[in-house]
Parts: sequence; C-alpha cells; structure tokens
Amino acid sequence: MFAHISHAADLFIDILSEHADSGKEVSMLKVFRGLSMDYVGRAAFGIDHFFQRDLAHPFLQQAIEALPGTMCGFFHNLACCTSTLRVLTAPLLWLNSKFGDFTYATFTNQTAKVAELRKKNPSLPKADILQALIDAEVTDEKTDTGRNGKKLSFDDVCINSTVLFIAGFETTATALSYLIFNIAKHPAVQEKLRTEVTNAVAESCNLDFATTMSLKYMKQVFDETLRQRPPAVTFTTRTAVEDVEYKGVKIKAGTSIMVPTYQIQMDPRHWPNPEEFDPERFSPENRALQHPMAYQAFGMGPRNCVGMRMAILEAMYTAARILLKFRLELGNSQKGEMKMDYYSTVSVPANGPWIKFHQI
Repeated sequence: MFAHISHAADLFIDILSEHADSGKEVSMLKVFRGLSMDYVGRAAFGIDHFFQRDLAHPFLQQAIEALPGTMCGFFHNLACCTSTLRVLTAPLLWLNSKFGDFTYATFTNQTAKVAELRKKNPSLPKADILQALIDAEVTDEKTDTGRNGKKLSFDDVCINSTVLFIAGFETTATALSYLIFNIAKHPAVQEKLRTEVTNAVAESCNLDFATTMSLKYMKQVFDETLRQRPPAVTFTTRTAVEDVEYKGVKIKAGTSIMVPTYQIQMDPRHWPNPEEFDPERFSPENRALQHPMAYQAFGMGPRNCVGMRMAILEAMYTAARILLKFRLELGNSQKGEMKMDYYSTVSVPANGPWIKFHQI
C-alpha cells in the first residue's frame, strides 16, 4: 500500500510544482480532496484513477457530497433532537432518506454491485479493504460463524466498506488542510519540521514508512493541529450498559453518550491558552502530564477511529514530501485565522486554505 501512497504523492508534488514561484495561491482543500481520493480510493476499493488530474470527476464530486448528505436535512436534524423517543426517531430518519440529500445511500448501492461482481468473478479481486471484507464474509459462510459468534452479512460488507471510504476520504483532506495552514502560518515551526525531515531522510536514505512514522516533531505538530481543529468535532459515542449516576446526573442503561471533542480540546482547564498554537504541548514530557482523555481527535479506547493509523501516515508523509520540495507561505486571501464550517459532527475549512509555494 505504501508504494501506491508514494506514487500518488509524486503526482501531487508535480502538480504543486506547476504553481510554485508563480505567485499563484492554491486552494488546498480542493487539491487535497483529489490526493485523498487517490490515497483512500485505491486502499478501499482498488480504484486506479488519478483524481488529482480530474477534480471534476463525477465520482469525486459525489464523494464530496456524501458525508454532508448523510448528516443534513430537516428530518435528520429533528430525529437527532428526539433520540430518546425511539418510536419517533425511526420514521423521521426514514423520511430523511426519502426527502433529504442521501448521497451516502447511492455509494452503498454501488458498493453492493461491485462486491457482488467480485464474488461471482474470482479473477477480479484486488488487495483492498472491500476485498478483505468480502473474504471475511466468504470465510464466515463456510464456517457459519465469525470469531465473535456472528456471521458477517453482505450488508455488513457493503456498509462498512462505504463508511471507511467516505469517512477516510473527507476527513483526511480536511486534516491535511488544517495541517498545511499551520505549517505555512508559523515559519519557525516550518523550518524545524523541514530540518527534522531532511535529517531523517539523510540518515535512512529514503522517506519510507518507518522514516515517516519516526518524525516525532511532525507528530506533535499534527496532534496540536487536530487539537485546535478536529475534523470530527464530536466523535466518540458510548452506550451505558447499566443505570448509573454521575455527579448527580442519572444515566439510564441504553443511553448513548457523545463526547464533545472540540470543547474538551479547547478547554483551558486542560490546555492553558488553548487558542495558541503550540506543538510542544505534545512533547513526551508534556504529554505525560496531560489528562489521558483530554485529546480525542481519533476517539479513545479499543473502538477508536479504525482509520487512525492510515490517516496519520498519509498526513505526515504528505507534509514531509511538501517540506522537502517547497517553502510555504499564506496567500493574501488567507491572512488571519482560518474559519471553519460545520455540518453535524464534522468540520471543514470555510475557504481555502490559500497557500503560495516556493521551490527550495
């Protein structure tokens, strides 16, 4: 998989080189969406198409609309406000599927067609997430049970493949946009990162998987970026298995509790001067002093974000490749802080970020 990531990044650097030293500002969310589709599309569905050179492709545009499409519409919002009234919630969500913007369902249906085609034609399988889930379904059909005692259904295969694909695509592009904004906005951080990457490559003679994941300061910058601007502003959700009372609040069994990720990560009780961008918060010595639940950009516990490691690799590797080739500065359209837009539980850059690139 890393070879494919490297190949997609090669094309990305070529595209940025076309704009370097021209004075042109590049809208990074747009190009990161193309790159992220190349990264995730191949890993999830084995899609061999370089969307970076085809940003108007219908599949890419549909993917951009898919995540907001599952989280908008009058009936969806009303259902979210009546989660304890289960009799009302189900029909409201059904109404949203009929009258709301439900691009996600379209993706799931297309996934089902591809999965069915692969099952009927053994010569078609590829080394991707969809195939791994199809193989798990076939294995469970032969044994009548999975390791947890439940068969993996065909619907499970299609729905989980689509979730991994859509969630991984958009949130990775968003995280990269926030990261590149901070790198361009803070020249001292940028130079420290470039030195770290240059020294690591000189020592290992290659920017491979191991070298990328060894970039400690890069990881600090990435974590601090997602502390201030998590792509999922609220993400971790857990269900009470029994009645419990916490600080006077009675929580009944079966109640779902959603963690307010953004509020916790910007809480001055845990993060002094939270508006200040400071990667040193995540140095080993400072991290050891923090509350273990104060940073939850990828959730927490054994059921945290399933795509966490892949997202971290893609973000750090992409940033490292950029730093080796270019010096970054904010475009004139991007002076000041970057504003964010929100849909349901997810954030995206409101505009840009607009970055200028200079060849090193």
